[in-house]
Amino acid sequence: MNIYVIGMPGSGKSTVARLLSKALGRTLIDLDALIEKEAHMWINEIFERVGEDRFRELETAALQSVKDGDHIVSCGGGIVTRKENKALMTGFVICLDVDIETLRTRLDEGIFRPLLMKKSIETLYEERFLKYRDFADLMVANDDDPMVAVDTIRKALKERGI
Repeated sequence: MNIYVIGMPGSGKSTVARLLSKALGRTLIDLDALIEKEAHMWINEIFERVGEDRFRELETAALQSVKDGDHIVSCGGGIVTRKENKALMTGFVICLDVDIETLRTRLDEGIFRPLLMKKSIETLYEERFLKYRDFADLMVANDDDPMVAVDTIRKALKERGI
């Protein structure tokens, strides 16, 4: 059964997923990296050349391609924008919850995010927060040390027999 890591841009999905994959001895799949490999373009190029709608189609196809596995899957922040993606997440879904100020700080220091050129982090948060809650089997705070989030996740998985 796959374990999916979702959350806002800057919530630490890639970091927590990488640490969790090591802790659990599972292969890590980064959906954005998979999309880039298949499309032969960086994510920002996909957004620029073919737009967000086409990117979301590629994202759903990538999610479909990994649904039957025993991996840690790091999803892009917008995975929740398509309701059909929820049905493709046949494993356990963990949402990293981070307060808006922490997100803002992390994003100021981080990599380029195409959607944040058009919308503020506050707007994205308002649009997506309830969707994250709907998709998630578990909400985990990740405001500080990512190992604390990993330990919380490991404990929750053990309690559920995963």
